[in-house]
Amino acid sequence: LKLSSAALPRPCCGAMFRRHSAWMRAMRAAVLVSVLVLCKVWYNRAFAAEVCETGNAHGCEDRGRRHVLQSSVAALSGASAAVPPALAVGGDVAVLNNGMKFPKASFGLQIYNDDTAQQLTEMALSLGYRNFFSSVLAGNQPGFAKGWKASGIPREEVFICGSVVSNRARGFKAAYRATKRGCDANLAAFLTGGITYVDMMMLDYPGPDCDSIKGQWEAFEEMLAAGQTKSLAVSNFSPEQLDCLLSNTTATPPAVNQLPFSISYVEPNVLEENKKRGILVQAWAPLGGSTGGISKRAQQLCGEIGKKYGKSWAQVALRWIVDQGATFSTQTRSKKHFQEDIDIFDFKLSAEDLATLEKVA
Repeated sequence: LKLSSAALPRPCCGAMFRRHSAWMRAMRAAVLVSVLVLCKVWYNRAFAAEVCETGNAHGCEDRGRRHVLQSSVAALSGASAAVPPALAVGGDVAVLNNGMKFPKASFGLQIYNDDTAQQLTEMALSLGYRNFFSSVLAGNQPGFAKGWKASGIPREEVFICGSVVSNRARGFKAAYRATKRGCDANLAAFLTGGITYVDMMMLDYPGPDCDSIKGQWEAFEEMLAAGQTKSLAVSNFSPEQLDCLLSNTTATPPAVNQLPFSISYVEPNVLEENKKRGILVQAWAPLGGSTGGISKRAQQLCGEIGKKYGKSWAQVALRWIVDQGATFSTQTRSKKHFQEDIDIFDFKLSAEDLATLEKVA
């Protein structure tokens, strides 16, 4: 409905004055609020800087990683702002021993409630992650499943790995029963978000002896045969424990062995021992985490190398894992770190870089 100006009541002088006064009061209030907000932002930044310098905040690592990344980009591009390259969804992929494609960068959910798991899953999916490790130990598989469902991304575009913990059961039958219950519990938890199968089921820890391990694997074989999972994997398995499984020539070999592996934590011959058995290593704690962190010397060398590529020390450390022939499962609650951790597939470390890093690996 349009009205002409003649149809509108004309305010008298008093009304115009009152309206003008009200407008001035509103403007003064807006200016005051803006000043207060700016003061608060300045105070928070100053406080955060002080806390990080004194080492009293858990968020300091995030701040440090961002600072290194920004410094590296500035060094590479001079005064102009660098435009990040478009990421291929999911990043690079490895081919497993059963022919399945396995994105090299995975998001591994940690211990938090289902709401947080859902939010972080949706964030990771929106940023290009397509490989997810949703461990039963984290206790939030329903939240992960709901996050995937809310994203609207087709199921066949996402690689989902669940896990079973049954390592305390001793003997073939007891280990079989405990593992079977674990498989069923995974499926029930994922079903809350409409997930009816997984791409991989991981045995989180080996049983106490070879007989127990074989009982665990028997339950996994049944899950595979029923079409409830497309591949099988293990975690924290030694070469001897792998050989226990592979001693049965009809057994399905594990596709992945998830192990602690980083530039500051490398067990002797770990990659070679798994590779010769046709098994891909996926690093947990790829940036140190529960294995003692990344040494300051390693961070320094990674940071120096990263300047050439416009990358942070953390990105170089993750790229080092990939260039060794392994993959990784990372975790964060920071959008910037989600982006940083998957943005490592547009460069490759040179032979000289690898030789330099060999000094601290």
